[in-house]
Formats: sequence, structure tokens, C-alpha cells
Amino acid sequence: MSDDEILRLLPMAAAIVALHDDRADLELARLGAFDERDQAQVDRVLHGFVTGLLRTTWDRGWTPADLVQHGRREFDPGVEPLLLAVIAAEHRGYREDRVDPRWLDQLVDLGVEPPYAELDLTAWATGQRLGRYLALRHTLALAGFLQSLPALARLFPAPGTTVRRTSGDRPAVPANAKMLSRIRSLLAKAEATEFPEEAEALSGKAQELMAKFSLDRALVEADPALEIPDDSAARRIWLDTPYVSAKAQLVGSVAAANRCRTVMIEELAVVTVIGADLDLQLTEILATSLLVQANRAMIASGKHIGRYGESRTRSFRQSFLMAYAQRIGERLQAAAESTQAAVPAVDADRLLPVLTRREEQVEALFTKLFPNTTTRRTRITNGAGWEAGLSAADQAQLEARRQVRR
Repeated sequence: MSDDEILRLLPMAAAIVALHDDRADLELARLGAFDERDQAQVDRVLHGFVTGLLRTTWDRGWTPADLVQHGRREFDPGVEPLLLAVIAAEHRGYREDRVDPRWLDQLVDLGVEPPYAELDLTAWATGQRLGRYLALRHTLALAGFLQSLPALARLFPAPGTTVRRTSGDRPAVPANAKMLSRIRSLLAKAEATEFPEEAEALSGKAQELMAKFSLDRALVEADPALEIPDDSAARRIWLDTPYVSAKAQLVGSVAAANRCRTVMIEELAVVTVIGADLDLQLTEILATSLLVQANRAMIASGKHIGRYGESRTRSFRQSFLMAYAQRIGERLQAAAESTQAAVPAVDADRLLPVLTRREEQVEALFTKLFPNTTTRRTRITNGAGWEAGLSAADQAQLEARRQVRR
């Protein structure tokens, strides 16, 4: 028995298990036959196989956060701890100075921190209280998931490559983390409260901080003695299904109001947002909050039945979210223009070159990452859903002043 014999079995077995094919038990039984002869050998070959797939995944533009977010939709919950263990073990081979700081931040967010542990599949399964059958099944499911992933635009260097350290790797203003934490806290409280007046006050304060924060940062960069840094970057926002296109439009509306661009990959339910680093962070925070508010309002609208008794819930909700996204975009754009108009004339003259330069930088990165994009139009098929979405968007908590209703 050789490693090659086991290795030849793995790609097809992984694909079958990942697809929940009826032949999965047969493939697991075949692997189990090798297991009975030398379990340690099977573990070693399996580990090497999955690690190789993981490195190929990094080469194809995926990041640790992407894998976890997408994986939560594709495989059983028990597979995620194995994925994190494989990622940790694979990172033992990289020096920290050969890993981009943003990549390291993702690992920390996922709970994967140095010293990265080695992976012994049998020991891991024991720690998870899994039998041998489930351990093999989870490993093959993970392998099948990894080998089926398409290529994505690379947002930052894969681990092990030369990393150019710049001010854009981490926030340049020390107060960023503290301010962003305060904004997130305000929006979380706005989402959780059952009292509209309290939510309005909390969201209004958050919006005020966000607008002031972004313009203050731009004015700092407007110092003629300083070169305007290129901190344009991109990040991905993974959307919950269904109604992905409508939710992507909501993210796009928030992004546009914050001088960012977006691209959606509908089959993966993911939106890539491109913009200046601070604008990206603000866009993600506000878009995430509004997605929660929109979903809550949509569900509260209940089910809808047509005049002949047919279900119209799906078309209602799709139209609801599309209208919500459009109206939110209008409100955010008006708020952004109002905030900028309030800047004193002497500062406005300094601000314009910075914003223009930022726009050029974002456009350049957008073209580099996505040289070929198409624009899609979405039809509205439920008028009641559209009107309800407009009404809900008018009530979404963005700012402290009274909203003007149509």
C-alpha cells in the first residue's frame, strides 16, 4: 500500500461527499479499508491533500474570512472547526513578516492566533468527540468544498509572498479603532431597541460621527505639505440568501454615498466594495446595520397572497428590498451632500482636490480588480412590495432630524 494509492482516491471521494451523493458511504468505506491497515498513513495523506488544496485556494484569491463565510452555507457546522484547524496548521509554514497585516487581522477575528498548532486528524477528532467515520466525512467534505471554489479577485497578497508595508496596511489615524468601535456600538443598540425614538437618537449620533470622521480625515490629508496617500482597498461583504440581488443593491447604495464602488457575484452571494480604507469601514458598518433593519421590516410586513389565492410573498419581498435600497440611497446621498455643503468655504477649497484624488485612486483599483464588468437591471414585479419598501426606508434610522415623507 502506498501514499499514491490513497491519494488517487481522494479527489473523487471528496467531490462525492461534498455533494451529499448517495455514493458517499461507499467512498468512505473504501477509505476506511486503508484506515484499518494504517490509520496514521491515511491521516498524513489526507492532511497533505487538504493543505495543498488550501494553498491553491489562497492562490485563487480567497482569504480566511471568505472561506469561513462561504463555508457556513455549504457544509455542516461541524466542518468549520476543522477548517480553522487546517488554516492554523498551514500557517505554521509562514514567517509573520511574509503575511499581510490585513490577513493576520482576519485570522485573529476568526480566533486563529499564534502559536499555530500542528494538526493530527485523529487527535483533533478525539478533541471534538467525533468517531472515525465522521472525522473522515468532515475532512472529505472540506476537501470537496475547497477543490470546487472559483477564482476571486485578489484583495491583498497571499501568505508567503513579499509584503510591502505601507501606511495603508493599518489605519493611519490612531483614533480610528476607538471611533469605529463607538459607531458600531451605537448602531448595535439602534438595531436592538424596541423604541423607535431611541433608535433614531442612537443612529443619528452614529451618522453624525461617521460623516464628521470621514471629512476630518480628508481635511488632514489636504495639508499641502503632505502627499495624498493611496489607501484605496477592497473588502467583501457576504450576503444571506434569499433576495441576494436586492440586498446587493442596498450595499451598493450605501457604498455610492460613501464614495465607494461595488461588484456583485450573484452565484456566491458576495459583494466586493472598493474605496478608500476609512470609507470602506464606514460602508461596511452602515450597510450591515441597514441589512438588519431591512430584513426586520420585510419580515414584519408578513406574507402576501394574490387575488386568486396564490402566494405573492417572494415577489413582494424582492420588490420591498429593491425599493428600500433605492430610497436609502437617495437619503444617504442627500445626507452626504448636506454634510459636505456645511464645510466652511476655506476648508471646502482644500477638500475638493483630496476627494478628487481619492476618486481617481478608487477608480484605478476598481479597473485593476474588475476589468470586465456588466450592469444588470432588475424588474419590479410587485407594486405593493415596492410601496412598502419605500415606506420602510423612510423610517430607517439614519439621522436624528425628522424625515420628510413623500
